[in-house]
Amino acid sequence: MTKIMMTAATLAALAAAPLMAQDTPMVEDADGSGTFSMEEMQVAYPEITEEIFGEIDTSADGEVDTAEWEAAVAAGLLTSG
Repeated sequence: MTKIMMTAATLAALAAAPLMAQDTPMVEDADGSGTFSMEEMQVAYPEITEEIFGEIDTSADGEVDTAEWEAAVAAGLLTSG
């Protein structure tokens, strides 16, 4: 019984992994700041313009945090991967 439960739990985790990965930014935080600069965003999204970056950066601090990235994905401004 334990073996069946462990197998089921493993399969459930493997099935959920792609869904969880979709919520992870494709952007690499190259400088380790915890936010994404325009340059970091352009590596993952070469088509991003300063105008779109400004729409995503709702705090207007020149950096995109994870919450802003998630909102941009939800609004259709970016893809999640």
